[in-house]
Amino acid sequence: MINISFIIRQFKSADKEIIKKLNIDGLNQFGASIGDPALDKDLDKIEELYIANGDFLVGTVDENLICMGAYRKVDEITAEIKRIRIKMEFQGRGYGSQILAALEKSAEYKGYTRLILDTTSRQIPAQKLFLKNNYIEFSRRKYDEMELIYYCKILKDN
Repeated sequence: MINISFIIRQFKSADKEIIKKLNIDGLNQFGASIGDPALDKDLDKIEELYIANGDFLVGTVDENLICMGAYRKVDEITAEIKRIRIKMEFQGRGYGSQILAALEKSAEYKGYTRLILDTTSRQIPAQKLFLKNNYIEFSRRKYDEMELIYYCKILKDN
């Protein structure tokens, strides 16, 4: 019997290069990059852009980083979920649901009552993850060759 230890923890600066690779791999897997994913400068400012008014979490299996997710403040009640990525060989095992649930719990603890996020029409597993976790699609728009899909979830009533 294999004993796999999955742990969700907050981002550490030592994670930065692994996170950048996971981001690029995740976008390239579905052809969902809008330009060069290496230019995603927010990943150079995680503490400032995410942790200061949100959170950036990573999931590890036996101390190897296999998934990530973040959120940042939009306004006093709204946070935007960003950068949910699961290493390809670990997809379909529930890690996406677990990192999303941890982000929701963190956001609710920090006082946010509404979460928004987006994905592309090419990222079918992400769409299924969000719908399964009670996110509601509220808009779509074209961006170059892709269609962006926007979702919202109310965590609790004001």
